[in-house]
Amino acid sequence: MKKIISIILVLTLSLFMSTLASAASRTEANDYLLGAGDHIQILVFNEPDLSMKLIIDSSGNIMYPLIGQLQLIGKTPNQIAIDIRNRLKDGYLNNPMVTVIMLEFRPVYVFGEVKTPGSYEYQPGLTVEKVIAVAGGFTDRADRNDIDIRRSNDQLLKDVKVTQAIYPGDIVIIDQSFF
Repeated sequence: MKKIISIILVLTLSLFMSTLASAASRTEANDYLLGAGDHIQILVFNEPDLSMKLIIDSSGNIMYPLIGQLQLIGKTPNQIAIDIRNRLKDGYLNNPMVTVIMLEFRPVYVFGEVKTPGSYEYQPGLTVEKVIAVAGGFTDRADRNDIDIRRSNDQLLKDVKVTQAIYPGDIVIIDQSFF
């Protein structure tokens, strides 16, 4: 009997932890500020002419049907959905239901002493350690203690730990060891 209760407890705890991790990923995506290179989809329920998929360009502006120019960069998907809903409600549609979905985040870049430097698709929860693994791991000449990150806002973080979070547009730089 104790064995069955233990198994049920472990399964319940596992389910709880996976639900918590999934909620954290959704929260991170909801708090995410859009930038150039992000792929999004705007959906307006029962209005196919107002629904679209797009890649945000460097201007961050789009011309949206009925409401005109819309600034996307620096806003969350939820903020954009609310803006579109409010502007459509103002004389165009009764109670529009608008959703903005992230289709693809802008990439992260790995440069320096990894086996396959290049750009990689961002996923919520990405860390330095994970992006190095995706890039094939360190080369033999890599200095594992000299890892820098250049954020998309040009901020430079020096000598970061492998547990450091990575965000879309970041460049991870792995320096060469001298020995």
